[in-house]
This record gives sequence, structure tokens and C-alpha cells, in this order.
Amino acid sequence: MKRLCFLCPGIDWAKVVVKTLKNEGIKEKHIYTVAKTGKPLEDLPDGGPDDDDFLPAFERGLAFGASTGVFVGLVALAFPPAGLVVGGGAVLLIGLAGASVGGLLTGMAGAAFSNSRLQAFEKDIEEGKILIMVDVPLEQITHINSLIQRSYPEVEIEGIEPPALAIP
Repeated sequence: MKRLCFLCPGIDWAKVVVKTLKNEGIKEKHIYTVAKTGKPLEDLPDGGPDDDDFLPAFERGLAFGASTGVFVGLVALAFPPAGLVVGGGAVLLIGLAGASVGGLLTGMAGAAFSNSRLQAFEKDIEEGKILIMVDVPLEQITHINSLIQRSYPEVEIEGIEPPALAIP
């Protein structure tokens, strides 16, 4: 599945595009809409986990915490503290602890910020446009893009969602 992004000029256009996507057999759980803070989405599906930066920050923290934990474990293995015997299991345990702490702390911090994957759309959203993201199978990408382009020329097709930055 890939995530396609569309920018609609207003709420009415977003409703029509979402209805078209549902008529194409895309389930509502695969459709997300993001609007300017405070703008009601009415009966449109919300952004869900894409409203904040929890998941991307959690993923980065998990990777950073695990690598730091393994590094610390290897240092403890090479230079054992006085009176302690450190083995391979301890390296694994310290790596898992680092991943847990790193993922949890950065995820909680990321929940306070808007999604870093959506920075490319920030200006348009602030101007009042509605971002629609839809998860579609790879084989339907061309069909969905051409359907939206043919049916609604006012809607901007933004392509596939940009990947998250490793370091925002």
C-alpha cells in the first residue's frame, strides 16, 4: 500500500473526493483528512495517527535508543565495570532497554508537534486547503490519480506521501 495525497480547495471538494474514493471501493479506514487547526471536518474521516508526530518520532527514538543501548552494552563488554561479568545477553538486554526508553520518550515528545511527514503541505493547510491522504494498493495508484484528475481538475494531486526525515 502507498499513501496518495490530494489537496482540495475547500470542505465541499473534500467531501466529493472522499465520496468518490469510497465509491471506488476504498474503505474509510484508509482515508485520512487534515485541515487547519480549529477547522471542523464535519463528517469527513479525521487524520487519525497522522495528526501528530508520535509515530515517526517513536520510530526514530526506537532506532536511536537501540543503537545507543547496544553501543553502551558493547563498551561494558569491552571494559567491564569492577566486579561485574558482562556477557552477550547483557548487550542484548541493554539494547532492548535503550530501544524502549528511546521510543517511549521521543514518541511522547513527538505527540506535541504536528506530523513531520506533512511539512510539505503545511503552508497549503494553513491557507485553508484540505489534505486528503488515501492508502491504496500499488496497482491502483495510476487509476486513482487519473480518476481524481479527470473528475476534479480543481483538486491538486500531490503524489505519494513524502517519507519521514531521519532527523527533522
